[in-house]
Amino acid sequence: MASHNRTTASEINLKVDDIPTVPTIGTATAGAESASITFTASTKGGTASTYTALSNPGSVTGSAASSPVTVTGLTAGTAYTFTVRGNNSTGSSEYSSASNSITPTVATSYESIATVTVSTATPTISFTSIPATYTHLQLRGITRDARSVNVNNINMRLGNGSIDSGGNYAMHTLDGDGSAVSAAGAANQTAMGFWIEAGASSTANAFSSFVVDILDYKNTNKYKTIKVLGGADLNGSGNVHLISGLWQSTSAVTNIEFFNNGNFNFVQYSTFALYGIKGA
Repeated sequence: MASHNRTTASEINLKVDDIPTVPTIGTATAGAESASITFTASTKGGTASTYTALSNPGSVTGSAASSPVTVTGLTAGTAYTFTVRGNNSTGSSEYSSASNSITPTVATSYESIATVTVSTATPTISFTSIPATYTHLQLRGITRDARSVNVNNINMRLGNGSIDSGGNYAMHTLDGDGSAVSAAGAANQTAMGFWIEAGASSTANAFSSFVVDILDYKNTNKYKTIKVLGGADLNGSGNVHLISGLWQSTSAVTNIEFFNNGNFNFVQYSTFALYGIKGA
């Protein structure tokens, strides 16, 4: 009869870890298109080096070295439960029982696309090749006017590949300085005008700021809604402006251009930042 020699791991001085046993599920908490799942590690079996959480439905996973595990890439408005298992170099445990059901919310994070900071006076600020990877756009600006006479305004135009300078902009403005308010409307404009650029009477080197939201900017079935909040600090006095408007085009927005009314430049310390907004 043939004999068989069997060498064990202990005989060659190797350590073999036991497979982890099943963790105890804790609580799932909804986030923005994500979830956080707590659990309690088992004290039996091998020690897990990582833990994996698995979603139902979708089989989306996340991993962590300890509790909690975060799972990203979930669909907002969909109900999920989760199970967790432990893993080490030897293998993985079975998945735990299911967690409570949660429904992730819509992610509404802001991501920077581009920023322009003026160092040399320039008549135009442009953003081009804007990616169609967001739901809405937001622009934030701080401008400085070196002129000491007249109140001037910033103009904005949109476009797809090229800037639209036709009479396709409509707007309504509400202006106030704390003691009085005025409203006005305009249709068939060649640009959106923001009456926030500093410079009045003997005021020089004053600053103004604005935030512009462009809604559904990549939608090719509707006009683009534009909302503006802005104001000017005229070295002791100032005003605030609320503006709503439309770019009367169904083209997606890929280009944005700012320029000053009155043929003067944006000067040093003026800054324009473009953000993409995820979510509804």
